[in-house]
Amino acid sequence: MLILPKSCFLHVPKTGGSWVKKAISAAGIACKDYRISGNPHIGLKQCPCREKFKFAFVRHPVSLYRSYWQFKMTYGWDSKNQLDLACQSDNFHQFVRNVLTKFPGIYGHSLIEFVGETDEEIEFIGKYENLVNDLIFALKAAGEDFDEQSIRTLPPYNVSDKTNFPAVYTDLLEVDVKKTEAMIMKRFNYE
Repeated sequence: MLILPKSCFLHVPKTGGSWVKKAISAAGIACKDYRISGNPHIGLKQCPCREKFKFAFVRHPVSLYRSYWQFKMTYGWDSKNQLDLACQSDNFHQFVRNVLTKFPGIYGHSLIEFVGETDEEIEFIGKYENLVNDLIFALKAAGEDFDEQSIRTLPPYNVSDKTNFPAVYTDLLEVDVKKTEAMIMKRFNYE
């Protein structure tokens, strides 16, 4: 989580948050990196700035699962993470099947912690697929003073190894992810 002068960024895992943090800093916005026990992924219940404009980003579930697996294959699985322990696999298809079987709808359920329930959403929810423009929109909506061009020219950051760890869905597996995460698909217009 980042606490900015007029807003608060809630960092949803695997939605471009590391890049967003770099972009905010590059844009000249003074901010505080707020963590609990070293964890940068702080949800609404633990948010110390409830009165501020809050924003976060979501990502298409199919893309998110791919990114999660590639990240873990690139940087390693977390022995303290319940999902990693139960679903870890060097095979992308097996990893996704494990998640769908053992933690159906986990992405959608975990998003609520960051963006709120449908009838009680935070002020702005952007999309990873439109990260640059949505970040600029959020910062303007919050009334932050910043250098827009610095955000527009910032290169990608914290990117996984897609060459050595390709993650290609079968048609059936992609349909199953969409079906399992139907709530998110509908709520954020990913249909």
